[in-house]
Amino acid sequence: MINKNKETRPTPKLFNFYQDSSLARMINFINEAVIVIDSSGVIEMLNPMVANLMGAQRDRLLGHNLLELVVDAKGKSQTLLIDCLEKGRHYPISSPPIELNLKADLSPTISVEMSISTLPEELSSSNTLFLCILRDLTLHKAEYGLLKQKANTDYLTGLANRHRFADYLTKQWNICEQDNLPLSIIFIDIDHFKDFNDRYGHIAGDRCLKRIGETISLSLPHRDTLAARYGGEEFALVLPKCSPQTAQLLAIRIKRHISQLSTRQFAVTKESQLTVSMGVATQIDNRYDSEESLLNAADTLLYQAKSQGRDQICFL
Repeated sequence: MINKNKETRPTPKLFNFYQDSSLARMINFINEAVIVIDSSGVIEMLNPMVANLMGAQRDRLLGHNLLELVVDAKGKSQTLLIDCLEKGRHYPISSPPIELNLKADLSPTISVEMSISTLPEELSSSNTLFLCILRDLTLHKAEYGLLKQKANTDYLTGLANRHRFADYLTKQWNICEQDNLPLSIIFIDIDHFKDFNDRYGHIAGDRCLKRIGETISLSLPHRDTLAARYGGEEFALVLPKCSPQTAQLLAIRIKRHISQLSTRQFAVTKESQLTVSMGVATQIDNRYDSEESLLNAADTLLYQAKSQGRDQICFL
């Protein structure tokens, strides 16, 4: 980041030579953020789009070394840029895009994709200069993050979806197996939900699913647990480092909280009872040989609870 308290750096030695040149006219004409640097990384020229991108006045960027604007605590980005410029001292280069985080006066850290190429000798006189074209990735990354979140989230309940559940279970299975830690699964199924939908309509049914999803989410402990809508009216929880006793207590708490919901919240005029059936299984002492076996055990216990009259928890 540029330090405002430092004495303003002198104008680059080449700037006065180039400011009225065809090079200056060229980079000002380009509809992209363009920086011209020397072989040490010192900024010799830039167009107005760079100043807008960096949130800094053009004169404050001139004369600074581009490496000083790179934000990377490990220094990998700086090393990559230095290597690129070092190669450019010996022969013309046209590098593939490099992803960098940059910081200037007024802007937050911005993510950019930058390509570097050697300028032709007729544009750079006897000095080796490089043309750097910057593309702002900040919005692109934000959009990608939003799309990724949507891809992993159940639209109705806001919980994880089946795909996210499977990925997370695999990850936690490997971690818990490696560290010899327990891993619990809870399956939850809303009792007689088809009858509820048929009687009160799908809008009320959707509101019911959403409210139950919220209740499950609020009941979870503050750690690496994951709640997902497994399918239809069925929910599933991944509980890493969770013993059988703790998983059973959590299941009891969730069941109690759901039983306290009022169906009047779902635009149902007549009060009716909401109940759930639950199956709880825990991987401990190598009880199961795979995550699929653990899932099957929890699923079997869920259907055992349903076959025994519903509104109960079965665990192993």
